[in-house]
Amino acid sequence: MLPLIFFSNNAHKCAEVRAILGQEVLPYASLVGRVEVLESGASFTQNARLKARALYPLLKDKFQDFCVLAEDSGLCVDALAGLPGIYSARFASIKENAKEMIARDFNPPSVSCSDTDNNCKLLACLEELGLLESPARFVCVVAVGVCGQGRVLEKTFRGECLGKIIKAPLKPKAFGYDPLFIPQGYHQTMDTLKEKNQISHRFLALKQVQSFLKTLV
Repeated sequence: MLPLIFFSNNAHKCAEVRAILGQEVLPYASLVGRVEVLESGASFTQNARLKARALYPLLKDKFQDFCVLAEDSGLCVDALAGLPGIYSARFASIKENAKEMIARDFNPPSVSCSDTDNNCKLLACLEELGLLESPARFVCVVAVGVCGQGRVLEKTFRGECLGKIIKAPLKPKAFGYDPLFIPQGYHQTMDTLKEKNQISHRFLALKQVQSFLKTLV
């Protein structure tokens, strides 16, 4: 079985990936230290690939054959023409208003923001547009790089969780945009659902990764 190296320093996320895939997953920083990657891609797929490709040359002297996993994810809101999208973690640092953002008349943000600030920005956009809710979806793209014998086989897998964003009270301890998102077919926000890890965008993408990895055995 190939060593799996995951581009993340988040222990909770590593544990989640490990549980879904059913095998050991190594956080990359434990092997090569922290790596800064400029997420300059125009899509989740491009950004996930950028992260994966940053690790290939750093790991080739440590393993003969190995597999790299990297993901990019975010929230896409219909009323905002797909934003925050790839800027989900940096949304609050966009200074322009909702209409300017919809017209793509803004400078791409570079500074990550707190979940609370990002949620406040999203609620402010809904209010500006006179909306109480909007169709939305969580998206996760996982890039997989299988490295060995001087070659790299790359694949990407996409998972989506459809639903809607609503105007709701913020919860300081909730993760990301979960307290504002109701998945399709449910009546509760994502942060309150016991089934979250079985319907999430990350779970759906990683189950595809799991099926692919089985073909390598």
